[in-house]
Amino acid sequence: MKKLREIVRSLIVVFHFGLFGVGGLFLRYCVIPFKKNINEKRKILQNSWKFFIWLLKKFKILKFEFNGLEKIQNLKETIVVSTHPSFLDVVILMSLIPDSTCFVGERLANNIFFKGMIELFFIKEGQSVENWTKECCNMLDKGMNVIVFPSGIRHRKNEHPKIRRGVAMIAQASMKNIAMIKMSTSFDFLYIHQPFYEAGSETVTYYIDYAGTINTTDFINESKDEVSFKTKLVKKISDILYEQ
Repeated sequence: MKKLREIVRSLIVVFHFGLFGVGGLFLRYCVIPFKKNINEKRKILQNSWKFFIWLLKKFKILKFEFNGLEKIQNLKETIVVSTHPSFLDVVILMSLIPDSTCFVGERLANNIFFKGMIELFFIKEGQSVENWTKECCNMLDKGMNVIVFPSGIRHRKNEHPKIRRGVAMIAQASMKNIAMIKMSTSFDFLYIHQPFYEAGSETVTYYIDYAGTINTTDFINESKDEVSFKTKLVKKISDILYEQ
């Protein structure tokens, strides 16, 4: 019986990801080109991802438990850092946080289903540090939220990955505040190296907690130099997101 549930859930997940890809093409070439306002285009994208997550909930693939949801949904001009337990994390966060963008790897940026959408709304990795930092600052100045997974990779619940300094570089260049989100799952779900269709036999629960905001200006003023600022900020983020 358990094996049958796993097969059924896998088929449902495969269907949803197929729908997600085809839907991305449809929006990019049949809907978004006819909208002139960029904010309207972003809203369409967010609503489509909300619908995708709603379908996964409806089919009992996943469910959520929130702490501080209202604060998460009202973020603006903020660098959002989050733990990264699963393949769906960015879709979930962008469905919750309005006017948000994130970094996208080169492989996904060249994917036929998502390439057009990424060129419009996302920040490509693989650029020079100067270019992506500038692009982040431009997005934040326009009222966007920039989502960053500071570990750079998906990780299991009890792992404590090394934090990269990219967040500190963005904060220093933009002077925008940093909101922290602790996301975890009730069991390992679509984690690193796991096939995307392995959905387990039971509904997975996503625990999403707002873990506070760091005031970047205050943090810079408390640091004696740039190196000290980056070191202290990385440690602060690591302590909050990955404290046991």
